[in-house]
Amino acid sequence: MPIWLIEVFGAGDLDSTFILLLLMTGPVWVAMVAFPQSRLVRSLAQPYLLPPLYCIVLFVLLWKSHQSAVLPDPYAPITYESAREFSRHPISFLALFCNLQILNLTVGTVIYQKAMRSGMRAPIELLLCWFVGAVALILFALRLLVRKKSLT
Repeated sequence: MPIWLIEVFGAGDLDSTFILLLLMTGPVWVAMVAFPQSRLVRSLAQPYLLPPLYCIVLFVLLWKSHQSAVLPDPYAPITYESAREFSRHPISFLALFCNLQILNLTVGTVIYQKAMRSGMRAPIELLLCWFVGAVALILFALRLLVRKKSLT
């Protein structure tokens, strides 16, 4: 299906799906920042628990990509042009954005767990991780080094 046709007739659905993907991890981030000592947050904010749950949404988007024949031919040569064309499709973009949200959440839960084990809070690093991703690891690592805590 042509991209313009999807964008014309599905603009509202695409917008609402984008907002859903943007906000789906929001409650976890708010809980890790606002209630870091909560037993529920400590038990749920695990890198191998929550991100795989959110992968269900990613699998649905990938299934939609497969149904709309957006996924590239596995035998085609991998080039910059083919990657750019793939990411231009609205459903592919949503799948890539969902993947980014899941990766950011994974990094955020790792930062949260390490901060809790080190006896400190990391609200700035978690907020940074929510919005800019792994860049927050640099700030968190510097903070650990300044406090003379182990990086591992």
